[in-house]
Amino acid sequence: MSLSPFDGPIPGQSLTAEPGNVPWEKPSKFPDPLDAFEMYMEQLAEEEVIDDVMDMIDIGVPISVVAGTMLSMGVMNGMHTVDVKLILKPLLMLQIKTLAEALNIEYKMTMEEYRDKDAEAKQKRITKLAAKLAMKTGAVVGTPDQGEQIMQKTQQDLEEPQQEQEEMPMEAEQAPRGLMSKEQM
Repeated sequence: MSLSPFDGPIPGQSLTAEPGNVPWEKPSKFPDPLDAFEMYMEQLAEEEVIDDVMDMIDIGVPISVVAGTMLSMGVMNGMHTVDVKLILKPLLMLQIKTLAEALNIEYKMTMEEYRDKDAEAKQKRITKLAAKLAMKTGAVVGTPDQGEQIMQKTQQDLEEPQQEQEEMPMEAEQAPRGLMSKEQM
């Protein structure tokens, strides 16, 4: 599956469409975080999902990326809101970590643990994931199962460049400025 920059939506296209046509513009199916977490636990109990998730972790995809991808897919499918995603991410990461430990699979929790590695190692993980995904999707014709969808989305997330936010320290000698700030004399 190759992605072309021309396959995406046109900038401003959402402003011309009728509101409520996409799942995330409608009320979520699970507004309660506990109900949404239960849905993810049921997903992880499915053999097709847990096999693919553990394959990704075994390849070297960090647990935070896998959990973030699963939660983002839930938001995009209208299962829950972004704030529920933020609440559930640590819980889902802990659950996936527990499963990996039970299966004796080595794991990394975050991309920070790969900081000492070079770009070649990251590319190797992406290539392994693409090969595993190609092997799975090549064997079955039709729509990919839930685990394969998670693998595809994770592959896309890994290929996107990581944007690091650097916090600018506020200098002590800079006084606050603006309409509502008080001048010091």
